[in-house]
Amino acid sequence: MNVRIASAAYAVPPEIEKVEAVLARETTRVEAALAPLTPRSRDRAKEGLGLDRVRVCGAKQPFDLALEAASAALKEAGVSSQHLDLIVDYSTFPGEDHQVSFAHKLSAELGAETSLNISFKAGGCAGLHLAIKTAIAYMNMDPKIQTALLVTGDTPPKGNRTLLPVTVQGDAGSAMVLRRQGDNPEADGPKIEGPEILDTRVLTLGHLYDAISLVRTNGHLGIAVNALQIEHEVMPIYYLNLYRLVQEALEATSLSLKDIDHFIYSNISQRDREGFGRILGLNDTKLPVTPMTEYGHTFASDLIINYVTLRREGKIRPGQLLLFASAGIGFTWGVTLARV
Repeated sequence: MNVRIASAAYAVPPEIEKVEAVLARETTRVEAALAPLTPRSRDRAKEGLGLDRVRVCGAKQPFDLALEAASAALKEAGVSSQHLDLIVDYSTFPGEDHQVSFAHKLSAELGAETSLNISFKAGGCAGLHLAIKTAIAYMNMDPKIQTALLVTGDTPPKGNRTLLPVTVQGDAGSAMVLRRQGDNPEADGPKIEGPEILDTRVLTLGHLYDAISLVRTNGHLGIAVNALQIEHEVMPIYYLNLYRLVQEALEATSLSLKDIDHFIYSNISQRDREGFGRILGLNDTKLPVTPMTEYGHTFASDLIINYVTLRREGKIRPGQLLLFASAGIGFTWGVTLARV
């Protein structure tokens, strides 16, 4: 089945906050999270973030950003809301709208009256891969589903922007439009442009669900970070699982690492990007500079921000191979391989 990335877009709020200011404001939270670690581990957790500032929701909330990104992506793909068959919302931290399905709300706002709308919160930063896999599964089961809109909008609960020893979170919304090319293009209309998805791999390890998790304390939502579990259970397998999925995707498509033109990876931290590069043996040209210093780690929107940035810079050309990779809470790892 030929499914292509017809378009992608993102939106960020105009309000900016320096990462240094965030860390200072949340000092008590940071120190409490890092307290179980050794002094050396605590120092290392604060080094190598590579994040200068983050965008923070103010007048625009996560749903507003998701709607803005979705509208832009649909316009770029040339898809009207009446021809939108499936909306998949994979937001993890949707702010005050945490009890509302963005998929259903977007369907109403966009006028997609007949779309099938689903939402899930599992996957975190790797949610895009789960959303792609879900959309393709629906397309495979129902030939009437030709176009899918994948959306996310995230902001942490108030006072929970620091996720050390991992990252500092910024806010964003993003969207990707997937379109299915029929088996008979001449009969099914013009050829759909955009990278063809060759393979998507996802791995989840449920016993690590509380390494980073949403908790409610005294009626308020917060994000709990288990620094010891991250250090002793997650990190020893973190890059190994990414490497495993990359190799599985390459093997399934009869490709090798040297065939990949662009590696599109998360903006969790500079330290994390360097770790991903090391496990795959990549040089700086294969893992280029991203807007992470400008936006911070935007959770599930990172991959789309980095993909759109490469496109805007004219670096993605026909025939090239793209490898998207990320990992997030759940704990979840994902890899998607596409050919332009």
